[in-house]
Amino acid sequence: MNRVEEVLKEACQLPELKMVERKLENALYSRSPFIKQLSTRVLKGGKRLRPLLVILSASFYPHSTTSLVETCTAVELIHTASLVHDDILDAGDTRRGIPTINSQWGNSMAVLTGDFLFARAFEILARNRDYQIMELMTSSISLMCEGEVEQARLAWNLRKGEEKYLEQIYKKTAFFISSCCRAGGFLAEMSRGELDALACYGLHLGYAYQITDDLLDSSSPQVTGKPAGRDLAQGVINLPLILLLKNPLYRDKITDLLQEDPLNPSLKEHITCALQESGALDQCRQKARERIRWAKESLRSMPAGFPREALGSLADYTLLRNR
Repeated sequence: MNRVEEVLKEACQLPELKMVERKLENALYSRSPFIKQLSTRVLKGGKRLRPLLVILSASFYPHSTTSLVETCTAVELIHTASLVHDDILDAGDTRRGIPTINSQWGNSMAVLTGDFLFARAFEILARNRDYQIMELMTSSISLMCEGEVEQARLAWNLRKGEEKYLEQIYKKTAFFISSCCRAGGFLAEMSRGELDALACYGLHLGYAYQITDDLLDSSSPQVTGKPAGRDLAQGVINLPLILLLKNPLYRDKITDLLQEDPLNPSLKEHITCALQESGALDQCRQKARERIRWAKESLRSMPAGFPREALGSLADYTLLRNR
């Protein structure tokens, strides 16, 4: 086990994270046993990345454990609700290796489950009067919705460039991860400079996380627990494809194939080979590594100690994850 793995193992055993698990169970109470069953199902198997970011960000200074645990619980509920709604939009059949709610019980039930989780999250935040954090979370959800709308509007748009891609993942992924880090800083009553440093770390981490997701979309379903090529099937032009289309040796051929029959089963295999041969995947990996380097540089102004080391290790692990 290397140092990154050792630090992350220690971080994942923090007592606050275990308290969040118990709080999540309590947060799912409902007079409808079926709602609780569905909510419990979608919360299983999560990496708890976002609660961990809140915990580590708050751990630089003294803070209220109660407020921390409740904030982490709300953050995970919001994240899970967004995944439930994502599966509806993407017509996803599996998530974390198990059937999605929409695939087993239909879109209506999935919408209601996601709404239930959102409501519980804001019930927790409102009860604690965490107004700064509530504002962060509402902004995050608004941006997620904007990002999804823009992604749908630009489906199959082969002219979508890297700038538009980065704008979309800022809204869909990076801002929320950044907000989790800033929320932890709020709980520890940090200075403006420290809050900005943590938010900058989270922003670059979020970009790297999504770029890595794009790379995993070309990986084996047995490894990721999700079908490969989901982005292409939905008309989502992700970063590997954007970089492939910038390559003059492949641009015209790939463009013709996509315009001729984008749903042709053989197209996915053809594009997968082209991504490998062209170096587009290697370019993506390099861009993810660059974001991680910037994320870790943002932490230099933070006090030395376990929280800073753990956040750095979490950034390094983002490049190694397989799901």
